[in-house]
Amino acid sequence: MTNKSTNIIALDAMGGDYGPKATVPATIKSVTENAINVVLVGDETKIKHEFKNFPKEITEKLKIIPSEGVVLEGESPVSAYRNKPNASVFIAAGLVKKGFADGFVSMGSSGATMAAATLLFGTIEGIERGSVGGPVIGYSPEMVIIDLGSNVDTRPNQLVDFAAISSEVSKIIFNKKNPKIGLLSIGSEKGKGNLLVKETYELLSKSSLNFIGNIEANELFNAKVDAVVCDGFVGNIVLKLTEGLGKVISKEVLELTKNKKISDKIYQKTNLLEFWGGGPIYGLNGVGVIGHGKANVSTICNAIKTSDMVIENNWVERQRIAIKKIRAEIN
Repeated sequence: MTNKSTNIIALDAMGGDYGPKATVPATIKSVTENAINVVLVGDETKIKHEFKNFPKEITEKLKIIPSEGVVLEGESPVSAYRNKPNASVFIAAGLVKKGFADGFVSMGSSGATMAAATLLFGTIEGIERGSVGGPVIGYSPEMVIIDLGSNVDTRPNQLVDFAAISSEVSKIIFNKKNPKIGLLSIGSEKGKGNLLVKETYELLSKSSLNFIGNIEANELFNAKVDAVVCDGFVGNIVLKLTEGLGKVISKEVLELTKNKKISDKIYQKTNLLEFWGGGPIYGLNGVGVIGHGKANVSTICNAIKTSDMVIENNWVERQRIAIKKIRAEIN
């Protein structure tokens, strides 16, 4: 039997392509099967409309925090924060800020989720901006990549921060004792890469992290390291290329073999983020998880579990300690 979590997760019930049609069933599954406390944030009428599909003795115990409006994908996050302060994602993050929830999850606009968390939680001392990352490739299922797109223009110090944080992620999620850190570059030799990579290499070499040097993109599939560091521009290309290639190959395999089981397995191997449901935003004074817009019930449940897991492992404080330590080492 699953032990009941004492954490409270605020779920943006309006986020994602399916809104309450997916978030309500995911909440009920999380509460009943995973024993996690979830608060629904969104349009009360639309949320309660989905309650009719479930036993009243379950739904009447669920808490709904009303909100007004939704931030659409592509909408300016900062403008939305000013013009739609009561949108579901901002209310959900606000519950964490006020201490009514321990973390929040949103499958809505990734930009709005990042903005909500950053503006309301603030960054950990020494961190300029939050970042996102996590396991991406099923052939290296315990390898974390940071950053996956939130910081496209970075400086060496920021990549060093990513390395420190990714090391903690690897310890928390995969119980790695001394995670191996690799710097993504165009060659494994020390002098290979652009100026950013070269300067970052020098800084990481001064740290107490288990930095093994540069790794190349073709090595991402053989689990050579536990964590990969790169700027968000490169990381997002890696993410989208892996996802896109996986879809094309799985489709081709299905056409050639007519075997959907094999085709689906290939797709899952190249779209590992769906397993985790979403990734925590790193470097902030609070827990927020960014999910995938096309998330289904199972994926949302996984995102809720991810949020609960990082809270249980004292995630924010561990990041603070890691950043403080590495700054002392490289400065």
